[in-house]
Amino acid sequence: MPGRPTRYDEALGHYVRSDGWPEQGRSSYDLARAACSDGRAADAEALARMTVQEAQEAFDLYVLWLARLPELLGERGVPDTVLDAERRASATVRGRLEVGWTRYGALVDQFTALAHAGELPQAAEALERARSTWLEVHDPATDRLAGLLATAARELGEKVVGGLWDDLLQHYYEGLAERYDPTSRPWRRSLERLGLDIFEAVRGHLTGPERDGSFEVREEEDRWVLEFAPCGSGGRTYPDADPFGSGSSAPDESAFTTEEHDWAWRTRGVCLYCVHCCQLQQRAPIERVGIPLRVIQPPVRASDESAGRAVCTWSLYKDPSKVPDHAYTDVGAVPPSGTLTQSP
Repeated sequence: MPGRPTRYDEALGHYVRSDGWPEQGRSSYDLARAACSDGRAADAEALARMTVQEAQEAFDLYVLWLARLPELLGERGVPDTVLDAERRASATVRGRLEVGWTRYGALVDQFTALAHAGELPQAAEALERARSTWLEVHDPATDRLAGLLATAARELGEKVVGGLWDDLLQHYYEGLAERYDPTSRPWRRSLERLGLDIFEAVRGHLTGPERDGSFEVREEEDRWVLEFAPCGSGGRTYPDADPFGSGSSAPDESAFTTEEHDWAWRTRGVCLYCVHCCQLQQRAPIERVGIPLRVIQPPVRASDESAGRAVCTWSLYKDPSKVPDHAYTDVGAVPPSGTLTQSP
């Protein structure tokens, strides 16, 4: 996928956006439209196809998890009288996701053809249809997974949720040491990979109030900070908008932590979907490589005891030895003592 807006990244093994980190929070859809309007058809095509790449991981995981999570609930003892309906609903959402994904790709192809032909209004319309098509199948898939986790909490107790995510994320855990161990790999390379990878994934979930993959990236002295308001996946569960299709105007109470768990930052009011970020970014890396990869301050649902928090904040530290102690203690780990050994 040649083109000035993109470059090949050896670590990730695919093309990435070539703009600087502060600009990585801009929507690839917006950039593709701008390139099309400027008559840069090749750049417009590269950026439009980038949106598909950004969404690919979410699509692949949702297809897998929508099949696997009902199985895990059954293995842990959720009765068939409950699980049969969950399986049917998950299969329906999965089927629609696969159909929508094919349609999404076709609309991106249509955009690129129109851009090269100079048909600007039609091209812009095709790209917007592509974005909305992905949105229309992405959100129900996210909500279905969150609903399955709520069912697990109701039927088995919310303590099971951390283990469910461990099973779903095991493949990612196995690659942590090879990719990010600071004793064998220079942290500057790991940091580059951590940034580019999360920029891409967040855009793929259509983060931001306009649901176009926009978010804030800023540099501080010791870290890079990303803020999502809302995140396009778990962050959507916090508004009182019936995210799980229960038919009620209030969100499912079982979809949020009511107790403090190491796998949920020891915080009440965290969405059970969101906590997989705690497992994958902090808890599992600390166990396997001794440090968290990305430090997260998650959204928190408002309650009588707390005003809540709407923004999700991620910090990528330039030096892993500067990671604050709370990033360890929040997930039940002990902060390192002494100097952190790092590869030069």
